[in-house]
Amino acid sequence: MSSSLSHDGRMRLAHACLRPAIAALACALALRAVAADAPAVPPSKSSNARSNEIDWQTSPLDLDLRGMNGERYAFRCPPGKPQPSRVLGSGPYTDDSSICTAAVHAGAIHAKDGGDVTIEIRPGQSGYAGSERNYIRSGDYSDRWDGSFVVVGTADGISTKGGTP
Repeated sequence: MSSSLSHDGRMRLAHACLRPAIAALACALALRAVAADAPAVPPSKSSNARSNEIDWQTSPLDLDLRGMNGERYAFRCPPGKPQPSRVLGSGPYTDDSSICTAAVHAGAIHAKDGGDVTIEIRPGQSGYAGSERNYIRSGDYSDRWDGSFVVVGTADGISTKGGTP
């Protein structure tokens, strides 16, 4: 099979195809470096957590955190509306669950105020039981899921029930 592209054209095409992969790798490495510096408890009100601000849809899976078991990550949830359909489990939660909605469910933040929350990545489980807490009804998931997280801290550094081992 012969190509109608010149050697120069093939090289430009190869470089163009590699750029997105290199950019994705650089972003993943930068995220991991930032996350490694995340404190074990949420940032205090005087620290700058804005660089870790997420929305009500964001999950650990969206952030490519699966497999980072035992690592803790600090985020800031904006004031907003919880997405009960986006949270499965009761701590641990499936890693495709909304971090901010799980934080409200766990009692770490109030939706109307938003706030800082710290999660810990955990291995997957064979199932997840939902519950009703803080006016949020989380869903059940009865099958195996490959990644989990727990909410381990609140804005004032108090441990939440979901963070107990």
